[in-house]
Amino acid sequence: MGKHSDQRDRTLCLTRILYQQTDEHHPLTMQQLLHQLAQAGMTVERKSVYRDLAAMNKWGFSVAFRPGKQGGWYAVRRPLDPQQVQAAVDAVGAYPWLPEGLRASLLDRLAALCPRWQRGQFHRPVSLPPHRGRDPETVRRVLDRIYGALQSRRALSFRQMDYVPGRGWQAAGPACVVSPKEVLWFQEQYHLLGWDHRDRCLGLYRVDRLEEPTVTGLPAQGPAAESGAYLRTPFGLEPRRRERVQLRCAPALAAELADRLGSGAAMQQSEDGLLVSAEVIVGPAFWGWLTAHAEQVTLTGPAWAAALWQSRYCPRPQGRGARRVI
Repeated sequence: MGKHSDQRDRTLCLTRILYQQTDEHHPLTMQQLLHQLAQAGMTVERKSVYRDLAAMNKWGFSVAFRPGKQGGWYAVRRPLDPQQVQAAVDAVGAYPWLPEGLRASLLDRLAALCPRWQRGQFHRPVSLPPHRGRDPETVRRVLDRIYGALQSRRALSFRQMDYVPGRGWQAAGPACVVSPKEVLWFQEQYHLLGWDHRDRCLGLYRVDRLEEPTVTGLPAQGPAAESGAYLRTPFGLEPRRRERVQLRCAPALAAELADRLGSGAAMQQSEDGLLVSAEVIVGPAFWGWLTAHAEQVTLTGPAWAAALWQSRYCPRPQGRGARRVI
């Protein structure tokens, strides 16, 4: 029994040495492997190590030998290669809905998937603004309930929260029963797209404003939903407000337009500036953007939107004879 235990310890120790210390450019010779095993309290013969290496390859812990003066044994086909680890580190570092302790632990574990000398390159800290809403751990628990309902094809019951001055966020109104369709990520927030059982229509719900979510025994209802209809159009998530608008813009605004409107916008240079046609969600975010760029943008169509912009939203020129310059 003791012999088998020693063999398992040796094989596991050898695996750890290879995965922590080697890659194609940093192999270890057989003598170095024997030395490190001896430092770990294991005296073994070369033929035992060769058997362990063959067993590792047989069961998916791939190792290879590089011949030559600087050759030796090294681990190949790690669970994640350095480029994949780097992508995961960047995603975890920028993800806002993680408690700091969990973020630090995840980053350490991701870096540990690579050899020791590579781990320094995965230290890429990102400064994030402080949370002004609910605790990230609470939001993660709500997401767990939503995905549980999606996977079991059941309806979800919850109450929506509203902000009450002096009292903070409070659950308001009766419980909603919704069949989750998809979870959307928009403007650094999670949104639940679901079929409301009472109103018989699709609705959007901020995940960080859901209270007491419970997976019910009711089967999911409603038609399938296509997330692209909500996410592909800038300035909001309400496809019923989608309109193709025409804008006349200052040429200096070209980069801003490309960022905001994406590749679906048509831009044409003219004597009056840039003529732009794009589909947008005509709502508060769009009006706010126009107001912020009122000196450089004129809304020219559709006619009803241009008239509304001029009468309600367009800042009036200051002083006699003042006018906006495109």
